[in-house]
Amino acid sequence: MQETTKHDIVNRYMDVFWISMAGTALVAFLVVSVLAAVLAHQRRQDLLAHCRYRPVKTLMSNSERRCFQLLNDIFGQKFYIIPQVSISALLNPKSSSSNPEVANAFIDNKIVDFVFCNKETLRPVCAVKLSTSKNDHAPGSDPKDLARFFKSAHLPFVYLNHPKKITRESVIEVFSRVIYETSLSDS
Repeated sequence: MQETTKHDIVNRYMDVFWISMAGTALVAFLVVSVLAAVLAHQRRQDLLAHCRYRPVKTLMSNSERRCFQLLNDIFGQKFYIIPQVSISALLNPKSSSSNPEVANAFIDNKIVDFVFCNKETLRPVCAVKLSTSKNDHAPGSDPKDLARFFKSAHLPFVYLNHPKKITRESVIEVFSRVIYETSLSDS
């Protein structure tokens, strides 16, 4: 009986030892986690302290500004024309979409160059993208993809090729065609 008692005492000490070790490890983990969080916050604050900004000289390139002025001249009486609008501010994945996260990923961090909004309701009525050679064919940025996204939302989408060469007549022709095609798909 005395041996069993010694064995129980040893087991009890071992249990206390392992519980103490687990508690110590937990406390060490918490201390390291808090320290890492504090250091990460301090590093971010240091980086922010060194960031300096200046205003951009212009919101638009020369061809964008020229297009903006032409669009305002043609359509400005009826619509507000808002430059540089995020596509995710214009489109939401449909609730029936099989994977809304994937649908959002295609439009995240992408913009259209101009959005026409109804002056009375501020409702978007048309999106405009100017061609650029740099990223028109990245996934989700291809004009055909953008046209499909906007078509699914029943929001007209106009893609203007060669913005440096656009004329009043070409803009009216493209807009008339897109509005006509949109009206056909709505019915």
